[in-house]
Amino acid sequence: MVTAILFAWMCSILIAGAVSGAMRSKGQSLSLLASLVVVGIAFHGFGLVAVAFLLRQERRTWTEAFGFDRQWRRSVTFGVGCLLVVAPGIYLLHAGVVEILPRLGIQPDVQAPVRMLMESDWKDRIVIGFFAVVLAPVVEELLFRGIFFPMLRDLGFQRLAWWGTSLVFGFIHGNVAAFLPLCVLGAFFAWLYQRTGNLASSIAAHALFNVIPFVLVSCGITLSF
Repeated sequence: MVTAILFAWMCSILIAGAVSGAMRSKGQSLSLLASLVVVGIAFHGFGLVAVAFLLRQERRTWTEAFGFDRQWRRSVTFGVGCLLVVAPGIYLLHAGVVEILPRLGIQPDVQAPVRMLMESDWKDRIVIGFFAVVLAPVVEELLFRGIFFPMLRDLGFQRLAWWGTSLVFGFIHGNVAAFLPLCVLGAFFAWLYQRTGNLASSIAAHALFNVIPFVLVSCGITLSF
């Protein structure tokens, strides 16, 4: 199971590197938006394939594996409501990290998707929105909270289940300033899934959290997250 998912991630990196290398060989550079699309399709696409493969091997349905039939309306409402309470704290934590990092000699940078969002027109924002609000929440929750978290928890590694998956979740986003806030956010998503037994709660909360930058940028607010 773990091997299949790791293989999917390796494939995404290889595909992104191959496309970028092909562009450079022609004397062209791969734009930031194009890189996001390539890596997004590869990473999340292979992630979905890996999850589907694992479920098929275990002869389980998506509903059975992730509890989608367990009061999904209440679970989604609960996830969204809790996120609205938690999100301000996550942003405050990030602001604190941004203030501290320069004192440690580290210059914080805005996450690439957020930077693209602020610099893009509405057409590009549609593309960014699809990956950030639709594809990323679904695939990342399936992998981290739907598979890794319960697998480690059921094996008896409670702390590793909570913080191991959260640390990796923060790490894969590749941003120093966002690492700690995203680790806390990952633990929060795991708590939602544990609390409701329905992965739809964390997917909805994750999607809403990713929607927030779109709303703020549309209101003319410059972001540092």
